[in-house]
Amino acid sequence: MSEQLALLRQVQDADLEIARLKQEQADLDTGESLRAEISRLQQELEALRARVEALDAEHTDRTLELESITEKRKRFESQLYGGRVSNPRQLSDLQEEVAMLKREGDQVETRVIELMLELEEQQQAVADKEGMLAEARARLEETEKGFRETSARLESEIALWEERRKSFAERVDGPLLKRYERIRASKGDTGLAVVSGATCSACRVTLPSQRLKAIKAGRVGETCDNCGRLLMWEEEGGGEAADDSEEEDLHEGSQ
Repeated sequence: MSEQLALLRQVQDADLEIARLKQEQADLDTGESLRAEISRLQQELEALRARVEALDAEHTDRTLELESITEKRKRFESQLYGGRVSNPRQLSDLQEEVAMLKREGDQVETRVIELMLELEEQQQAVADKEGMLAEARARLEETEKGFRETSARLESEIALWEERRKSFAERVDGPLLKRYERIRASKGDTGLAVVSGATCSACRVTLPSQRLKAIKAGRVGETCDNCGRLLMWEEEGGGEAADDSEEEDLHEGSQ
């Protein structure tokens, strides 16, 4: 195997790991959805509190109104039943006034009860919403903490892999490295493919025999006619092919 291709493969392995780590970083939960949920809950809570305030104000007004009506009715009843009024016409007027005030008072009292029940219901809704908001804020705090910790770890790992890539890339011939980077950019993933058996590992196309010989011989710059990636030889099972001189040396050493 060509040393240049071996170095280029190390560069590609680093590129793939860097891309994986960056994608993992991009997929981290930043808490954006929780912040949106908190914003929604805050708006809902503000609306509920405004409703409670309005109900409380109306309940106070209606209660005061009821007290005023009740006090007025009692005064007329005192006149009606106190024995101080004997004129039939005046008595009739007083009876009508008391009856009218009673009807009015009953209506206001009914509204006071309705307001009290609705106020209790809305106050409970406020308490429930406050609980939901507190829970969402706690989850956001935990999510943001996890994001910061994981993001810092990934940044550190990316930096290490970038340094590793640099150390290999510096030893690759400039034109070969530029060619690899151009192909990788166009493909979006890899610029180098291994050949094991007789096929390109990237596109699975069978290569011509003459191309295979050149790749096995370690010729640098051979590309796949189908996908256009640079090619390097790898024995099936992951081992490297030994050239003829290495095979002869091994054979002589065994004798």
